[in-house]
Amino acid sequence: MNIKKFRFVIFVLVFSILTVLLFSLGINAEEQYVLRLAHDQTSGHPYDLGAQRFGEAVEARTNGAVTIKIYPASQLGDTAEQIEGLKMGTLDLSIAAFSHVSQFVPELGIFGAPYLFESDKQFANVFDGEVGQILDNISLKRYDIRLLTTYTSGNRVLFNSKRSVFTPNDLEDLKIRVMTGPADALTWKTFGAIATPMAYSELYSAMQAGVVDGGENECVSVLRNKFYEPCPYIATTYHLVLPMGVFISNKTFQELPEEYRKIVLEEAQKSAIWERDYITRMNNEALDEMISKYGVKANLIDKVAFMEKGKPVQEIVAKKLGVMDLLEKIRAAKN
Repeated sequence: MNIKKFRFVIFVLVFSILTVLLFSLGINAEEQYVLRLAHDQTSGHPYDLGAQRFGEAVEARTNGAVTIKIYPASQLGDTAEQIEGLKMGTLDLSIAAFSHVSQFVPELGIFGAPYLFESDKQFANVFDGEVGQILDNISLKRYDIRLLTTYTSGNRVLFNSKRSVFTPNDLEDLKIRVMTGPADALTWKTFGAIATPMAYSELYSAMQAGVVDGGENECVSVLRNKFYEPCPYIATTYHLVLPMGVFISNKTFQELPEEYRKIVLEEAQKSAIWERDYITRMNNEALDEMISKYGVKANLIDKVAFMEKGKPVQEIVAKKLGVMDLLEKIRAAKN
């Protein structure tokens, strides 16, 4: 082989190697996915911390190919606007209360009924099993969104500005802010309050102004949003364990390569298992802190009286939504 031919062969080899490398770099650049996740709670709330763990794990397992940027405190709109964003593909992920999402996926409204869950195990059995898969399929069919997994609020309590509440009779004339699901207003009307649907972002100012007398939420949120300031009376009604869905736009989900979809699903589930345990502990600590540090007046309730009024709401709502079979699966999951 003469020197000119040798140089030509070397040139071709080097050119080929550089072409392959540049092509590979171009492919890698195209395979970067930055997903936006929104929710309505404050930074540092258990939902937010769960989302952070989820994002960090996904980024690590995809070697940085998939990153999740988190927008807390309704920065990208309230829950309804977030879910609409998932549908349109302008938002990728949202952690959203089932009661709010039920305006788009009506079947989720059954989970606003009181006293559905008797234990953390039952909650996990429901959402990590057959019912969770059913709800994912329904969400996809109804609104082109996917339910990756389900966080929890833990047990929710009643807070108000007027008086201690021990029995349903004590709720007379109290205006209580409720979520927009089909079971929420009915529950509090059944308990004896004046149910007032309202956006979560408006609640604090509404309580300050006396537009409503109180609301209901988990203790962590009451503490972090300082709802105890206008409403120093807390009754541990524990009437609802609210499912918080981690929803993803189906458009986003389909754009991800199959290997990344699998990672997103697995890490979402892992973050949910962590969040459910963490928020239970944080709710207990938050109640203790509000009592000891901020002078909140907390009391137990006549749970039997509340359950007698509240449990019939389950079947009323299930029949209205046509999900009696789903209600039976929820109840069966306690075993």
